[in-house]
Amino acid sequence: MEGMRPGCTGQGTVSCSICHILTRTEWSALPAPALRTLSDAIVRREFGAGESVYAMGESNRGIHCISGGMVGIRKLDEHGNSVLLGLAYPGDTLGYRSFLCDEDHKTSAEALGPTVICFIDAATISRLLQLHPELGRRFFRRATHDVEKAHDALIKNATLCNRARFIHVLLLLIKHHGEIDDDGARRIDLPLSRRDLASMIGTRHETLSRIIGRLESEGLAEFSGRHVHVPRIDALMRDLDQRLPQ
Repeated sequence: MEGMRPGCTGQGTVSCSICHILTRTEWSALPAPALRTLSDAIVRREFGAGESVYAMGESNRGIHCISGGMVGIRKLDEHGNSVLLGLAYPGDTLGYRSFLCDEDHKTSAEALGPTVICFIDAATISRLLQLHPELGRRFFRRATHDVEKAHDALIKNATLCNRARFIHVLLLLIKHHGEIDDDGARRIDLPLSRRDLASMIGTRHETLSRIIGRLESEGLAEFSGRHVHVPRIDALMRDLDQRLPQ
């Protein structure tokens, strides 16, 4: 799978103790013997773009740890439309809140490109939580962090205009997926559709199209399908700064 590290494949067994993203996960709280238990229990799977990791309302049977790639977290609104709530990257853990609350999944998770995910079953997690309380504390801290992120997102939606919210998301995507040209320009092939981008910033597809048109007319960015070219990243950042609440 293109872009994956050698250890991030669905073939063979890779020890969690040498996983390249271990230090970014809750599992780093576990001692070596427990990590061996974890390694023996995980099921590593490769997903293609658009494949479902789990569905909203599905019974939670364990926790998913992203080893490579990117996952979109979605939820259906009151009209049955799929809304993209956020993105998850290597080191992020999926499904842990519904697992800890003993509830069905409240959201769905979808691979947005070639992705590798390690699944840990409920029995293994329960046993590790019982034997190693620090693991539970790590999940509690992650839950607190996720709540703070959700709170920050609400504030952004309440205080920033649509244009500022889109530039903010675009800059984050460039940080994760963009490339730098010799002249300092940034370019990126967006991993999301324009409809998903619109749902992330809480606006309509038509409104996003108008924002993109203005950014192009002002020379801040060039859009061709999913390909975006930003001649001067500092100019785009300055445009965002000017629109932030003072």
